[in-house]
Amino acid sequence: MRLGIVGAGEVAWQHAAAAAEVDGLTLTAVTDPDANRARRLADRHGARAAADVDTLLGEVDLVVLAVPHAYHADLSLRAAAAGCEVLVEKPMATTVEQCDRMIAQAGDRLHVGQQGRFFAQVGAARRELAGLGAPLLYLERRSTDYARPDRPDWFADPALAGGGIAMLVGVHSIDRACWLLGQPVRAVAGSVAVPAGWAVETAAAATLHFTDGMRAHLTLVDSPEFFHETTIICARGRLTIDPSGLTVAGRRVLRVDGDREYTASFRRQYEAILRGEPRATLAEGRQAVAAVGALYRSAASDGGPVALP
Repeated sequence: MRLGIVGAGEVAWQHAAAAAEVDGLTLTAVTDPDANRARRLADRHGARAAADVDTLLGEVDLVVLAVPHAYHADLSLRAAAAGCEVLVEKPMATTVEQCDRMIAQAGDRLHVGQQGRFFAQVGAARRELAGLGAPLLYLERRSTDYARPDRPDWFADPALAGGGIAMLVGVHSIDRACWLLGQPVRAVAGSVAVPAGWAVETAAAATLHFTDGMRAHLTLVDSPEFFHETTIICARGRLTIDPSGLTVAGRRVLRVDGDREYTASFRRQYEAILRGEPRATLAEGRQAVAAVGALYRSAASDGGPVALP
């Protein structure tokens, strides 16, 4: 299958590296508004730098959209109309209305890039949960670094990013909680922090209310120190997921190389698409966007639970 990548930023390089490890998938073309960026990525993998999106769409079978969030919906529909399979990076879009339009018009060709499910330690955690009894408490703390010099300007532009840290990485945390607990979110409550001089939030706290009464508590912060830890306390023990592995009932049951595992998660996502194996559904991609929107509405009011549309 011929792969094309629209966008040549950091996540596009991860996609290209992962695709190189997938049998039956060949990176064929890359395009980016910055032709030099597209050329560097294409040259690294023996692909061609396409002049524009339409040229790329005529040369590939599967296209990855690694572009600012605000462009996801329109580019997804454009790529699907050109006959391509489409893998759109998270978040699926910036509004529920855009998600609904994507599902209605491109649903048979569209895939949502929630590769966080494909970390080995996350998959192992889901299997381990079956033996720990009913989940009682779900806690997650995660960081991202807005001060990194390689961060693109659009990350801090609400018109292009659709929000701040909640939209940037919170959609991963929401999807992880839903997948591990096996329940849809019905409402979200929380708060956000927008520092002076910023137009988007760089910290957020959210409580996800699930249909069975379970709650998940998420804390997202801007920090130069990276951390991502999920702890689930169950009736017969607890487990903790972190970037280097999985601990269950105090015992380290899985160790991974965090950097290699990150690329491997993208590779497994591609393999699932090619094989038709389970992955995040469009409804689940929509749910993550809807949950972020509910968080923003809760934060703008009294911080109480806001139902998902």
